[in-house]
Amino acid sequence: MNSASKILPLMFHLKRTPSINSGKSWMLKLGYYNITKKQTIADDWIYIIDHSIQMGKEKLLLILGVRAKDLPRDRALKYEDVEIIDLQPVIKSTGEIVLEQIKEASKKTGNPRAIVSDMGSDIKLGIKKFQEVSSSTAHIYDLKHKIALLVKKILERDDEWSKFKKFANFVAKKLQNSTLAGYRPAKQKEKARYMNIEDLVRWGEQISIKYERLQKSKSKTEDDIKLEGVIADIAKFEESVKIWTEMVMVFQLIERFMNIHNLQQNNYEKFHELHKGKLQKLKTEEAKGFAIQILSFIKEQQKVCNENERLLHSSQLIESLFGKLKFLEKEQSKSNFTNLVLSMGAIVSKTTPNILKKALESVNVNSIKKWTKEKIGFSIRTQKKEFYNLKKVEQKRDRIEELKTA
Repeated sequence: MNSASKILPLMFHLKRTPSINSGKSWMLKLGYYNITKKQTIADDWIYIIDHSIQMGKEKLLLILGVRAKDLPRDRALKYEDVEIIDLQPVIKSTGEIVLEQIKEASKKTGNPRAIVSDMGSDIKLGIKKFQEVSSSTAHIYDLKHKIALLVKKILERDDEWSKFKKFANFVAKKLQNSTLAGYRPAKQKEKARYMNIEDLVRWGEQISIKYERLQKSKSKTEDDIKLEGVIADIAKFEESVKIWTEMVMVFQLIERFMNIHNLQQNNYEKFHELHKGKLQKLKTEEAKGFAIQILSFIKEQQKVCNENERLLHSSQLIESLFGKLKFLEKEQSKSNFTNLVLSMGAIVSKTTPNILKKALESVNVNSIKKWTKEKIGFSIRTQKKEFYNLKKVEQKRDRIEELKTA
């Protein structure tokens, strides 16, 4: 916001420079407009549903929507492609709570054709209950989570992977704060470590190549000698790195294919038609077996599609959106949600000059305050503001009384 307020005068001949608060107000107005606007009733809506991370005592139950006819072709889903259908902060979540939210959302769009989720227990139960009243609604398991689950099962049984992670941590500590820090491995996110193994595997592949070159080198600098000593144990993982590298290649290839084609009746057959040669070139049995497992999952998933129908296969966009919200909330995320929840509404959907004009003209601050109070209640920040302003109010009142008696 601060940067935006400085850039705007450079781009336009403004008599007054907008403040940081002005920028925030515009964002909240656009977010409110997009979240509360009327949606088209149709039978091809696809929901993406998930819970956010915990903020204070609450989580955010969010439903994004995109119509099947609007699914992009030849690329993955973007923020501009989806709408926020509903959002609800919840202290606890059950199948019944999820069911009620889906029912409320369906009042705005009609019953969804499909719901994509990561199969969290309460969300899964809520969707199952909703399917009892809407048999045409399909439940699709997010591909990325399924792949992560398969990866987890494989790597948790692999002692070499455990040793490799310890080796990577050893290298990271040895090289930090040194001229060789650029050779450290990427740090994995602990909560989603099986969803992003590719960075660590790629590091293992590249550091293996570097070690081989160092061994063959006849003239070495002091840094080369130090690095060679630190990474020497990578030689022990040569065969394992080859296996993991092929596994990563397999799931990245399948993910790219699905991002282009989405979920259709013939995904399994189409993938083999396009990439049979690449599968045949796999050298490790582990990677071949891994490919079979993922493709078998897709073959099962595609059964929910009707002829010539394209449905969504991934819920990754909603997790990315939660990440942006957490960044905007910053320190506030340790206590509870604020009206910045509305920022998600400003991030999604297509924003044209006409839509922005309507949002800024039709939404007022009082509407945002009322929405925030109803949906979120008072934030810790608001409570603090009221608490510290209370003394000022009392002092002002005392001053008025003094003037009356003077």
